[in-house]
Amino acid sequence: MNLAELQKIVYDAGIVGAGGAGFPTHRKFSDKVKQIIVNAAECEPLMMVDHHILEHHLQALIDTLNLLIDTLGADEAIIGIKGKNMHLLDEKIVASLKGTRVSIHEIPDIYPAGDEVVLTYETTGKIIPEGAIPVMVGVMVINVETVYNIHRMVTKGEPVTDKYITIGGDVPKDITVKAPVGIKIKELLETAGYGNLDGKAVINGGPMMGKLVDIENDVVTKTTKGLLIFPVTHSIIQRKKMPMSMTLKRASAACCNCTMCSDLCPRQLLGYDLHVHKTLRAASHSEVMNTESFLQSALCCGCGVCTVIACQQMLDPQAISMEVKGELGKQGLRRQNNKAPEKVRPERTGRLVSSQTLIDKLGIRKYVKDTVTRDYMKFNPKTVYIELKQHVGKPASATVKAGDKVKAGDVVAATAYEDLGTTMHASINGTVKAVTDRFVIIER
Repeated sequence: MNLAELQKIVYDAGIVGAGGAGFPTHRKFSDKVKQIIVNAAECEPLMMVDHHILEHHLQALIDTLNLLIDTLGADEAIIGIKGKNMHLLDEKIVASLKGTRVSIHEIPDIYPAGDEVVLTYETTGKIIPEGAIPVMVGVMVINVETVYNIHRMVTKGEPVTDKYITIGGDVPKDITVKAPVGIKIKELLETAGYGNLDGKAVINGGPMMGKLVDIENDVVTKTTKGLLIFPVTHSIIQRKKMPMSMTLKRASAACCNCTMCSDLCPRQLLGYDLHVHKTLRAASHSEVMNTESFLQSALCCGCGVCTVIACQQMLDPQAISMEVKGELGKQGLRRQNNKAPEKVRPERTGRLVSSQTLIDKLGIRKYVKDTVTRDYMKFNPKTVYIELKQHVGKPASATVKAGDKVKAGDVVAATAYEDLGTTMHASINGTVKAVTDRFVIIER
């Protein structure tokens, strides 16, 4: 198999980053990649999808990584996993890796270990230049489930029609399930026995970077990794529900310019010229001439350390930075004066945030369970809603129309191969009920 063939296979399978923004995986492949880093950090608290795949499908991951190494012409693949999770890995398989091109690298139990800039440094010692992508330093970062999806397509011809999801938080038992893409989140929770949401709210993703779920309308997509349930009174929910207008007003009134949000920023500690307090001040005080303070928000990964750990005034620099970053992105505005840090800041070691500290600061200690059960329940939704944009880049366009008969695995939408995007597939057998600006709706 050559590089072009692999790219086409992965594009046809609709494979995107399963643990983040959903970057189309085939566009990451390059003959410039020398090191493949598997993000097995399971970065945010309460998220357990990667745990299951590592425990039960490690050999499949390794076989796929060897295929990627051969096809890309890379030198090695590194699985970056927190030392506390090494017990998940089959000892015999780990021992068999000695002297091979695939290795296991234990990373510290810090947050955000899963940020590709932090993970690249922790596993290779390389610092990705500001505003650049990992391939600029010869690296490709790929999620555990994404590697497993490549394995399923290459060995079984299975495109992405389902998703591993952890359900946790204020529930009696945390579980990981595999659900069809396009099932309504409300239906998924009801089927799993977590349908009573009186006085509660749901987050799609982790407690730090996840988004509030519109329980009546939101559906499972290729990037849904966790559904966390919390009381509506919990500070996590209250912060995510706060309107941006109020967030800015609070910042303009209470920010004392202490710079702690900048001092603890994980990317700033890696040498990035990122000063969160300047973005917060410029945005909250409408300092429209201070363009650099706005543009540097492009370097923010949105991890939220500034908000949850650093700010003593209970402000939300994370939300403000990401709002600014999003608005500038819509206008196509980019920071021009990026640099390549030569070394990390000397104070970094003393300012790393442990996962245990984060759990306590979030107030979720009582929600952390000793185990997460892999529940093999079946989901049989009558209707699925296949989103046309489940990825970074251009939305897919429907390739079917109302009345068409489809089978699970059939292509129902696609982004042109030359554009940044991917394909979408039916997750059930049925009839296309409707095509909207947002969904291809299929009825069993």
